[in-house]
Amino acid sequence: MPIKDHAEELELIQEINESADNGKVASTKLETDEKVLARVTDGIYRLPGSALRELVSNSYDADAENVTIYTDVPRFESMTVRDDGNGMSIETLVNLIGHIGGSAKRSNKGRESGVTDAEDETISPKKKRKLIGKIGIGLFSVAQLTRHFEIVTKQEGNDFYLKAKVRLYNYSEEYLRKEEKTAVNSERGVSFETGDVDIWIEKTENSEAHGTDIILHDIKSSASDLLKSVDVWGQETAETEESDESKDDFMNSSKLELPTFHVGCLSGEDGYEYFNENKNRTPNLPWEDKDKEDEKFSKLYDAILSLTKSRVNPKLNVVLDNYLNMIWTLALSVPLNYIDKHPFKLSLSDVPDVYAISNKLKGQAEQIVRADRAEAFTDYIPLLTNSDDIDFNVTIDGIKLFRPIRFTDLPESTAIVKKPIMFLGAYSPDLSSMDIHDSAGELAFDAYLLWSPKVVPKDHNGVLVRLHNSSGIMFDETFMKHQVAEHTIKSQLTVEIFVNKGLDSALNIDRESFNISHPHYQIVMRWLHQAIRQVINRYKTIKKELTAESRVRGQSVLVEKLSEHVDGRLNAQGLDPDEKPQLEIIDNGSLSTGVTDSFGISKQQFSESTGFSNIQTQKSHSVVAKAEALLQILDAHGLLDNISPTQQNDLLMDLLKVLSTEV
Repeated sequence: MPIKDHAEELELIQEINESADNGKVASTKLETDEKVLARVTDGIYRLPGSALRELVSNSYDADAENVTIYTDVPRFESMTVRDDGNGMSIETLVNLIGHIGGSAKRSNKGRESGVTDAEDETISPKKKRKLIGKIGIGLFSVAQLTRHFEIVTKQEGNDFYLKAKVRLYNYSEEYLRKEEKTAVNSERGVSFETGDVDIWIEKTENSEAHGTDIILHDIKSSASDLLKSVDVWGQETAETEESDESKDDFMNSSKLELPTFHVGCLSGEDGYEYFNENKNRTPNLPWEDKDKEDEKFSKLYDAILSLTKSRVNPKLNVVLDNYLNMIWTLALSVPLNYIDKHPFKLSLSDVPDVYAISNKLKGQAEQIVRADRAEAFTDYIPLLTNSDDIDFNVTIDGIKLFRPIRFTDLPESTAIVKKPIMFLGAYSPDLSSMDIHDSAGELAFDAYLLWSPKVVPKDHNGVLVRLHNSSGIMFDETFMKHQVAEHTIKSQLTVEIFVNKGLDSALNIDRESFNISHPHYQIVMRWLHQAIRQVINRYKTIKKELTAESRVRGQSVLVEKLSEHVDGRLNAQGLDPDEKPQLEIIDNGSLSTGVTDSFGISKQQFSESTGFSNIQTQKSHSVVAKAEALLQILDAHGLLDNISPTQQNDLLMDLLKVLSTEV
């Protein structure tokens, strides 16, 4: 029977308590408090990683220090999420399954049950963390992955484990429409059954243990195939086999370009699973099995940065398979320590060029100058965000995650402005004179805006809003619908906004989007747009000063004409001619250390493509200049964004071969 009222809830709790002695399983139905939440069991989240994000967020709210995830990579048939948090009491679990969407968090019930702090229902009971969850559907985000899962939970001091088996129903649109018609004339707030659950107790002598395991069985084929990157490997399987006859045939598609890094693809053609080396299906990872858990993710990050030596700007969906992409996204989303330092813990010795955003109307960013350049920004800038290290660790399949954003030792540029520039800001508007219904309460946030020659990876170009140190929303490349046509400068910005008060009610149910008409969102948006204006103005001033110092005269007539044409196209595209990529001919086949926006080809490859043994001749310079101009035009049209390093190199060699051909 489903839980209809408090009396039935108490009856279920009594049945569970008795299960330890009589061995009987207590059964009930899962219900939602609102009709729309029946859709939870059909999966309101977009990707499998969203479900893991929600489970990790629940662990964070439960004061866990460590979360360990096993995904059964590369099969993805089952998964386990284990934490060492507070665990759930019988009362908490019964409330959860009886009132999906009626979370005990941020409520009197949360204080009474110990889910939250006894005095402040917005923070966790022990570590006093700001709670991420609030509406009680995070656990059921697993519907994105499976309809069959188990919960094993225990509180410290208890002499029993509390266990539950959950089976979620599948709701079709037709069923929901039928139910809606039936409920038109019934009382409002009618609840809907969304599954069933068996709950029981198992005794243990380990009274000190605490935490929760979520065990996911029978992962949906749609989720499993996505994590296996079936879209890539399936295409590879369908490609034609190369033959002597097709070797020079443009219809030959045997050279499928795989992601740079991937976990491989298992074959089962002979009745057992194995990685088929003949088909290049073995894993290609930037770490080795012997590497420590806390080293692997750093190696992945460094490998992404290193790709700038062979491509203009890597995109995650091109260079990573879906599984590694999911790991990267999860690391961006949940509360974690940065891969190096928190941006607010940096100093002028880390990032020399730092400016403070003005909150005044038409104000301008002012450079920060300190006698002690080793002082952290938090020592003298009034920021509310807690930038101390977090005692929260997430490890997935032996890979410890970190927030994949770095602010020091970044690649430099061949353009006029070569090194990153950081802008810091904080805003807490006085909304006390407004009616609470109009203002939505207090709002306070801190932010940084990082300008860099190239944002690596390209997916980090945009603004990411963190609410209580967590984000379900990835980088918004529109910068909250910023309309000013400074495309080049905006393409070089990474922004994170840390909200310390407010904005909660603007977050939509999936925690992956905001209600953009909410007053808090509108305030954050206007502040961001004003901050971007200040960044653009300051950047232009810096570039103008550097350009005046380094203006190079005496270009050849050919180079001048090519530059004139390329610059005209860049201006027409709203791009900055001073930021166009360069072409380098180098000795060892890799670009100068740290260069992010150049194309490179070795001297040997240049000679093979052109037939020129000497690259210093006028003819060689002419071919290089023309090839560089063509690449700049292609880049201006965005045609190089989604091709691999190998494809870029092949394209460059083809251009050189065509341009050097004479009759």
